[in-house]
Amino acid sequence: MNEAQFRQELKSGLSGAYLLYGDEDYLKHFYMGKAESLVAGEGEAAEWNVRKIAAEKALPRTEELYEAVMSVPMFGDRVFVAYTADISSMTKDEQKTLTDIISALDPDSTVLMICTPKDGFDAGAPEKNKPSALYKSFAKVCKPVEIPTQSPAELAKWMGRRLAKDKLTVSADASRLLTARIGRNMYALSGELDKLAAYALANGKGEIDSDTVASVSGTNDEEDSFALANAVLDGDRRKALSVLKGCKQRREEAPKVLGSVSRVLCDMLTVSALAAEGCDKNAVAEKAKMHPYRAGLYLEAVKDRSTEQIAAAVRRCREADVSIKSTSLEDYIAIERLVCTVPSKRRRVQAGVQAASGGAVWKK
Repeated sequence: MNEAQFRQELKSGLSGAYLLYGDEDYLKHFYMGKAESLVAGEGEAAEWNVRKIAAEKALPRTEELYEAVMSVPMFGDRVFVAYTADISSMTKDEQKTLTDIISALDPDSTVLMICTPKDGFDAGAPEKNKPSALYKSFAKVCKPVEIPTQSPAELAKWMGRRLAKDKLTVSADASRLLTARIGRNMYALSGELDKLAAYALANGKGEIDSDTVASVSGTNDEEDSFALANAVLDGDRRKALSVLKGCKQRREEAPKVLGSVSRVLCDMLTVSALAAEGCDKNAVAEKAKMHPYRAGLYLEAVKDRSTEQIAAAVRRCREADVSIKSTSLEDYIAIERLVCTVPSKRRRVQAGVQAASGGAVWKK
C-alpha cells in the first residue's frame, strides 16, 4: 500500500493492522496521531481505549502488545494500539512472535498501528516486485505502508498548507530555496517554517519570499558544500573563504568539509560528462541514480563550465586530501591553499584576452 492509498483509508475508515515504514519519520508520527483521533476519538473514551507501547532493541515488549491487542473497548467501539519498534533489529523469533500477535487481533474491535524508524524495516523493493522475505511475512498479517521522503513539489504544497494556518503564503522560489538550504527532512523544515512564520508576523509580512528565507533560515552541510564547489569553479576566492569561515565557526571537521566538496564536484563532473553526451535532466537522473530535482540543479550549475575545468577542480581536491593525510599541514590550511590556488575571475578574464591575442592561457 502506498501513501495515497493509506490516506484514502484514513478517510473511508481504518480496519485491522498497519505497518508504517520508510524515510519520513515526521509523516509517520503525523499519521499515527491522525489515526488515533479517528479511531478512539477524544475525551474519556480515548483515555480508556488508547494503548501506546514503545519497544527497545533488547526489549520488544511483545507481551504488553498482546495484552493491548486483546483488550476490550471501554465506553467506545474500538481500541487503538500504537506500537513503535525497530523490526529489522529484532531476532527472527521476535519477528515471528510479532506477526503471530498481529494475526490474532480482531479487526472489528482493534486498530493496530506499527511505526518503525528510518531503516527500521527492510522492505526490499516491493514497488519493483522484489519484496524482502521480511516484507512478505508481515504483508500476510497487516498492511505495510511506505512513507518515503517527499518530493520538492509535495513539500511546497505542505509548506503552503502549514503557513495558511497563520494566514501566510509562501512563494514558489522561497519554498525551493528553503528545501535547498535545509533539505527534505520535514522535522527540520517544520522548525524553520515556525521561525519564518514568527518573523513574518512580527514584521507585518503576508508572504514569505526568497529574501525572507535567505535572511532568516539556516543552511545545511549540502548547501555549504554546493556553495563552496561553485565558488571554487568560479574562481570566487572571497566567497569560498567566507563559506570556509562559517564551517570553522561551526567547528566542522576539515576532512569532512573537503569530502563533501569533493563529492559535489564529482557529481558535477558526472553530470557534465552526461550533458556533453546530450543527456537531459531525466536521463541524467536515471544514469547517475540521482533525484530529478537534484539533477536539474547540477545541470544548471555545470552549463557554463567545461568538463575539463571541473575535472581540474576534482584533482585539486585530491591533492588537498593527500596534504591533510600525509603531512603535518593543519587541516583547514590545506583547504584554504586549495581555494587560493584556483585562478580568480580576473585572471580568467585576462587569460581569455591573452588567448584571443595569441598569448598564454592557464592550463588545467
